[in-house]
Amino acid sequence: MSIQNRRAKFDYDIKEEYIAGIVLESNEVKPLRYGKASIQSSFINEQKGEIYINNFEIISKDKNFDSKKKTRSVKKLLLNKREIKKILGLLTTKGFTAVPIEIFFNEKGLAKVRFGVGVGKKKYDKREAIKQREWSRKKQTIMKN
Repeated sequence: MSIQNRRAKFDYDIKEEYIAGIVLESNEVKPLRYGKASIQSSFINEQKGEIYINNFEIISKDKNFDSKKKTRSVKKLLLNKREIKKILGLLTTKGFTAVPIEIFFNEKGLAKVRFGVGVGKKKYDKREAIKQREWSRKKQTIMKN
């Protein structure tokens, strides 16, 4: 089961992608495995030399889930120092931002976040992407007939 942010590749021109581990509490793993999370409004930033994902929302009505805990939270991402330096170098460049693309579990059962560093698209770039997508759909229907 993976949780995807479909707007990320539409709104941003992703230059580089990274995969990082995520620090979770014990009561957050089960809802995440069932896909009860959202990264639509989340973003990635730097705090004290570390990389964090903000507005990460875990949706759960499980009896073991602490109801007093905020559902939108800040989670630390696990990266090498070399990767952190490279990402911070890109983020300090004007116009670059980091957005989560997907949260998934790898073959060992560990939660991972795939995120990209890129530049926000302008309105005309988005229109061009929509035109390309519609043309490819029309092409497929023409090829079928």
